[in-house]
Order: sequence, then structure tokens, then C-alpha cells
Amino acid sequence: MRLSSLMVAGLLAFSASSWAARDFTPQAGTWIVSSEIDGKPGRGLAIDVQGNTFFMQVFGYEKNGDATFYTATGQLDGNSITAPLVRYTGGRSFGSEARDGVEDSSPGDVTVSFSNGLKGTVQFPGEAPVAMERFAIKELTPSLSNPLAQVGLRGLHLLILDENQQLKTYRWAMLQRNAQDLPELVERIDEKGVDSTVPCTLDAEQGEFLCQSTDSNSDIASLRFQIVGGQIAGHATMKNAPELQLPLIGQSETAMNHVNGERQQQNYWEYSIPGAYTLGPPPTATHQWMPVNGTWIVQDELTGKPGRGLALDVQNSTMVLQVFNYGANGQPTFHMGSGSYGSTGVNTLASRAEFALSQYAGGRSLGGAAQSAQMVANAGSVRIELALNREQQTPHVSQKGTVAFPGEEPRAIVRMRLDSQTSLADKLFGEWYWPIQRTHLVFNQESNGVVISSDGSVSCEQKYPARPDFVSCTKAGPPPNELSTNNFGFSLPLLNQGSNWIQIRDRFGNLQGLGNID
Repeated sequence: MRLSSLMVAGLLAFSASSWAARDFTPQAGTWIVSSEIDGKPGRGLAIDVQGNTFFMQVFGYEKNGDATFYTATGQLDGNSITAPLVRYTGGRSFGSEARDGVEDSSPGDVTVSFSNGLKGTVQFPGEAPVAMERFAIKELTPSLSNPLAQVGLRGLHLLILDENQQLKTYRWAMLQRNAQDLPELVERIDEKGVDSTVPCTLDAEQGEFLCQSTDSNSDIASLRFQIVGGQIAGHATMKNAPELQLPLIGQSETAMNHVNGERQQQNYWEYSIPGAYTLGPPPTATHQWMPVNGTWIVQDELTGKPGRGLALDVQNSTMVLQVFNYGANGQPTFHMGSGSYGSTGVNTLASRAEFALSQYAGGRSLGGAAQSAQMVANAGSVRIELALNREQQTPHVSQKGTVAFPGEEPRAIVRMRLDSQTSLADKLFGEWYWPIQRTHLVFNQESNGVVISSDGSVSCEQKYPARPDFVSCTKAGPPPNELSTNNFGFSLPLLNQGSNWIQIRDRFGNLQGLGNID
């Protein structure tokens, strides 16, 4: 099902928002000031954008050198936002009794502007605007979880847009290494199973692949892209117009490898292997459950009052964590650490990281002179685990887990939702692609809780209260054959991950990709 570019652009005017739609979405996770990258501890930002809602935690330093944190939140106006930085006091420290924080003061406004999903500028109070960028781990250690040195197979969803940023074509491909240990893509040409092998080269410094096709079965001439935080961004050229660079967006899905009869898998939710879905795990399997990076919170500390927060960022097999909390004196501080993240063992259906949390001091204050911080204390070890309950599977299991802070028992953590989505229309309105059926839809109608596509061909509703992320849908018209049905269901993605449906644009018309990252 193919909608014309002009039709999609017009239909996405359904949003009642007065904000300008973006042609990218900033990637959630750890961001850093570009000029402060010197290999020493400094300031950083934990940024989260959902819909038009922006939330940022800033870890920095007081004028006396003490570590502190601030938050800023509000609605993006196009690609930018100006909001007050807010400081809190009185919240919970490691091992303390439950305490709510209170708003203390604001040192002034912060202005953040994004140029794409990985770069932008930030202006702190009392400072000039400076470049910022998404923190990215680029290393070439071969592993299942490292696309730059891929071991096994990694499935890729590739969406090529036209000059008007509208969907032109979709391809599914596998990233692997050939017998010469060079990267290559195996492109699925059509639903009949015709494949095309495309040799690639890797610019290790930029983390960028260049794949050039010579196969007459494929209409793609070349693909140039990066894989950052599970997202794909770059450009494509088609053989019928090789001079025209078209935007490329997409997602990295499950990676899989077999070693001595054991299946190793990196995935977001489903038991899936590239190109297929299985009913359950094999007799021996290890899983690296990938969390949705960004802001996480302790579930029982959701009181509507300021508390502790976690900025969780998993890249390849490394977890980077910032904890925004308070000292024993009630003053705001932060702790930070990183360590190896991976499966807890065969058939455990769990992944874990455990590492030391450090505290720093002496770094740059707002408006202060440039200076690096130093580690001043080790608060102890933190352990984070994500696991699947085999007896009671719940959608988006990778977005639920536990944390054991120093001096505390394990406690449930959940991914923080910023964009309030109270109805199915809030969740489904927008532009979607269903790879399994190669179906392209815009949902923009709602009637009595049923959400309907713009052409009336598909209607969806939520029938099962116990499965709030599951949607049941019906296609209009007769089934394609007597063995088929027009009824189907799918699980809603959480921040566009963990589903077999891909959201191209949200209900505000924002493109769910990183944009032009050149």
C-alpha cells in the first residue's frame, strides 16, 4: 500500500499543535559539550525528547566545585527550546530513608537548539552558545553487539525517503562480515526471497558504512550510513538517478549468532532472528536485552514530587549511567559510572551490568572558567538488570528492570514517559510502515475508541486491558484467500523500539529519524 508524498504531507496536518514539525528527532541519551571533550571528567547532558516534550538533566558543578545537577523541561518550538534550569534540594541519598526533593532555585534559562538528531548547540546561563553532540562509543572490538565489528548477523530496517522527506521505498537487509572479514549487506529485494549481496567499506573514525551495489536485481546504487544507538541515518542513491542523494533512516533490530549450538542474541523485546520470528527460545540461548536509552526512574519513587533519576545509555556492550540524586546533607549531586553489559548466562533470559559509581568535584560551573573535574569518591557498586519473566510475558519487557544502588536492595525501574498518551489515538496517530506486509499507512481518524487509517482500509482498537501495549486491527474487504484472515495484532513500540511496526512520523508530524547527520 503506497501513499503519494503530497497525500502524506497533507494528511499529517491533522495535528492541532501550533509547533513546527521537525524533520528529525533528537536521540535520547548522554550528550556532551563538544569543546569539553578532553578525556577528563566534565559537564554533560542527559537529553530526552518524546513528541514535542523536552526533558534535560544537566550534571555540572557549583562555584565551590561541588557536583550538582539541574533539570529543564518544556515544549520544543521546532528545533529549539528555552527553559529555566531548576535546582532541587532535600531528596534521597544512597541508603537513606524515602525523601522527596523540593525546588530550590533557578540560575537562569538554558537554550538548546538541534541541527539534527545527534548535534546541536546549548547556551547555559552566563555563557555563549557552544556546540554539543550525542556521546557515541566507537570501538572496533568484534562482538555480537558491535555493528562496527559485527559478529554474526544483524537485521536492518532501511527506509529511503524522497526529496520531500516522504517514504520512497523500504528494504530489509542483514549486516554481516564475509570470508575476508569485510562488512557486507545482504539486501532482501522482494517478498519472494531474492537477495542481493552488497560489499561495504567502513570508515572507522566516522563509524560510517559505504555499500555500493553491482547486482542488477537491486535498484539501489549505494548506501552510506551510520548506526548510532540502534538508529540508522545516512543517504542512498538509486540506479535510475545516481546523482541524487536521498535521505536514509531506519532501525537496527535483532543481532544473532550461533556458537557451539548456543544461540547468542541481542534484541529489544521479541524472540526474533533476522528475517524470522520464533515461538520461543531454543534449548540454549543467551540474550542481551537492549533498553531504550534515556531517562529512567525508580518505580515506587513516582510520587509527583522531585526525586532521583537515572540517565541510562547502553551502546554495544557498554552501559553508561548517571544517577541524579542527593547527598546526606540534602544537596543535589550526581554519580556516574560505566561497565560491561551482557547476558547473565544461558537460558536466564536476563542481562546485567555491575560497576562502581563515582563522584566528582572541581569541574566547570555555570558561567565559570573552563576546568576539568576529578574523582573524589567511590560510592560503591550499582547493579542494573533487565529480565524476562517467562511465565508472565509483558510487552516491552526490556523497558522494565531493577536497580540496586549502593546500600540498597534491588528496586524496580521503568522508562520515563514524557509525552502523555492517554488514548489509542495519541499512540497511533501518525505515519507507519509494516515491514511484514510492506504496508504504508497514516492513522488520522478516531471513532468511539477505534482508530482508522486515512484511506479507511485498516481500523484498530485495544481489546485487552491486561495488555495495554497490544493493538487489534482489521483490514477492510475480503481476505486475500480462504486460508487468510483480515484480523491481525501488533504491540505498540515504546519510543519506536520493540515492535514489528515502524513509526515514520508521530502525531505531531515529527520525523522519527536522526535527519541529515552530515
